[in-house]
Amino acid sequence: MFRLSIPIKVILVGGVTYLLSLGLALILDVAWGIDFDSLLWTLSMRTWVWGIQWVLVTASMVIASHYFLDRPLRKLQDIMRKAEKGDFLVRAPSMGPDELSELAANFNRMLGKLTDLSANKIQTEHDWVMVHEELKYKKSLEEKKKLIEKTNQQLEELVRDLSLLYEIGQGINQTIDLESLYQVVCEVIQKRLRLSNFSLMVWDEIHRMLSVKTAFGFKNVEKVLQMTFQVGEGIAGEVMVTGKMHYVTDCSKDMKFANKGVGVEGSILMLPLKYKKEVLGVINFGREEINGFSRQDIRMLKLVANQAALAISNARLHTQTRELSVTDELTGVHNRRHFQAVLQLEWKRAIRFDRPLSLLMVDVDFFKQYNDTYGHLSGDQALRQIGFLLKNSLREVDTVARFGGEEFVILLSDTDKRGALAVAEKLRLKVQEHTFLKDKKQTRPVTVSIGVSGFPADVKEMDELIDHADIVLYEAKDKGRNRSIVHPDRAPGEEEPAAKIEKSQLLH
Repeated sequence: MFRLSIPIKVILVGGVTYLLSLGLALILDVAWGIDFDSLLWTLSMRTWVWGIQWVLVTASMVIASHYFLDRPLRKLQDIMRKAEKGDFLVRAPSMGPDELSELAANFNRMLGKLTDLSANKIQTEHDWVMVHEELKYKKSLEEKKKLIEKTNQQLEELVRDLSLLYEIGQGINQTIDLESLYQVVCEVIQKRLRLSNFSLMVWDEIHRMLSVKTAFGFKNVEKVLQMTFQVGEGIAGEVMVTGKMHYVTDCSKDMKFANKGVGVEGSILMLPLKYKKEVLGVINFGREEINGFSRQDIRMLKLVANQAALAISNARLHTQTRELSVTDELTGVHNRRHFQAVLQLEWKRAIRFDRPLSLLMVDVDFFKQYNDTYGHLSGDQALRQIGFLLKNSLREVDTVARFGGEEFVILLSDTDKRGALAVAEKLRLKVQEHTFLKDKKQTRPVTVSIGVSGFPADVKEMDELIDHADIVLYEAKDKGRNRSIVHPDRAPGEEEPAAKIEKSQLLH
């Protein structure tokens, strides 16, 4: 297509204007009948005509420049300002076949490319955001997946631990006898837990020490069962005092670990047997591997220790309740009610198998004076010590009980009167030789009087066994106390027992 450039347009406008003005001058010359032969006129008129022509040509060129150059440039400049502000959707209008039109077309093409680039950029940013969000979502899913897997693993471990703890609890809590419980704990833990060795230490309040009650996995178990630990001795003693766990990762390198020659190697976990802030003892879990217990293992074994502590506490409570029902609270020996029940059983056994049965009635001499001199607390302490002496000087098959006040009664199964008298003398001397203290200072000696009666030599009825022993007890008091007397066969005319009792009460 033919293209008119701006200069050609301006020249054409100027030329056309010039031709029009020249034609106009010719028309005027003809119309006015000017004489072209007159030089002066001609010069004068030509000057005006040329002036008019110059003005017309100049004006036409200015108008043409404004129309063809200035106005299109302003429009293009406005479009460029809008594009500069980021509006890439504007377009320059078509200005005809010239340089400005070509410039506008090129500018429009540039805007089109910028628009495409901007659109591509927006799309790219959108895609990048989508990819970023997708990656973020994927990462979040992976993290949640890992968290779910970890949670599932923890739940599986928790279910396994709870199942194991339940099985251990079921095995332990079925036993309420304290001595049997220790062995049950040992058997259940050996069966349910992966351990190389195990030991259970219980605090002995009387002797103030830890003693091993049960164990397994040691080369010399008998030696381990005889081990004791004083307060604060070794790590076990520290655990008992502090009530806090101690984990020995390598027994061969821990100087505090009291091995005591039992050959423990590897790692050992010592946990307090704690129930309601009271430390009942120490439980020890051992493995041959160094650092053989993980956090999960420690957490699980703490629960096992708590379960064992609860079972031991319940068994102790049961034992204490049972003992309170048959034991005298002050002296620690059996009470009168329990003695009556044992007497009935032993009496039936003696009658059925025709076996001898003897009874000792023991009374503390001048006990009221002892109380008045040293106080009732010291008197109670003396009764406790006498009860302890009597109990620990008899056979397991014999029964000692507090009969009332300062009186004790002892039932000797399968023992005749002669054997009972020997036992009575042994007990009397034990009490006589014992040192009684008050505020770490020795008090005066304490003695006892003992009356002895036996079946079938003395009595034929169960109640008479106690009555006859009581009679000769007061006879021992009448004869000066601190002696043992066997009930003789009553001769005709002998004073009735009731009268002897009234007479002897004056000295009691």
